[in-house]
Amino acid sequence: MSNSVKKVYLIHGWAANRHVFDDLIPRLPESWDIEALNLPGHGDAPFNGSFHITDIADDLAEKIDEPAYLLGWSLGGLVALYTAARHPEKVRALCITTGFAKFQAAPDYPEGIQTSALDKMIELFQQDYYKYIKQFLQLQFLYTKERQPVLETIMPEIAQYGPPSAIKAALDAIIETDIRPLLPDIDIPTLLIFGAKDTIAPPRMGKYLQQHMPHSDLHVIEKSAHAPFLTQPDEFSSLLTTFFEQH
Repeated sequence: MSNSVKKVYLIHGWAANRHVFDDLIPRLPESWDIEALNLPGHGDAPFNGSFHITDIADDLAEKIDEPAYLLGWSLGGLVALYTAARHPEKVRALCITTGFAKFQAAPDYPEGIQTSALDKMIELFQQDYYKYIKQFLQLQFLYTKERQPVLETIMPEIAQYGPPSAIKAALDAIIETDIRPLLPDIDIPTLLIFGAKDTIAPPRMGKYLQQHMPHSDLHVIEKSAHAPFLTQPDEFSSLLTTFFEQH
């Protein structure tokens, strides 16, 4: 792979699929070799009943031939972090957007979420996936309503597969996973992009990552919630492009 071509993997979040990046990809350099992934049981990816983030990270590392660039959104951020922690030779740089080291709060981790409504979303997604995934994404545009028309463009692609078969298993994995002990060993350039208005993965989660990852930079986008690459795509793509091109 030449120096001018970067292999970039985009890893989506819970209950979504690779098409959530359809608006972002055209804004990134044409010279990049970009692949948006479907996590197991999301989109058209098969699901064997098991959703283990470490296994997913190992499978991703196996397909990487030369050091690559990983962008992980929310749950996808955990996959990216584990890939970097377990296979550092496979990762050139990371971008974690609205991600976390551990989702739920604990006595030694007040940065986490005390209560989450995500488990209640499972039944709604199974009832009418198009309706409720659109409502979920619409909430992210609360402070950038002028950008909402993008949803009409990407929703048919996102919703075409129906609710993810791994939706409960993936949420269980989010709740159970704790990568905090591994963060100091992730010695890889990392860009952290968070939304100031995010209540799912608030900026304090990004600050925790920054404090415990030796080569990380944190950017908090004002008026952004949980999907800054959708609601502030110009600022997001500029930050991402600059960071990856520097590394």
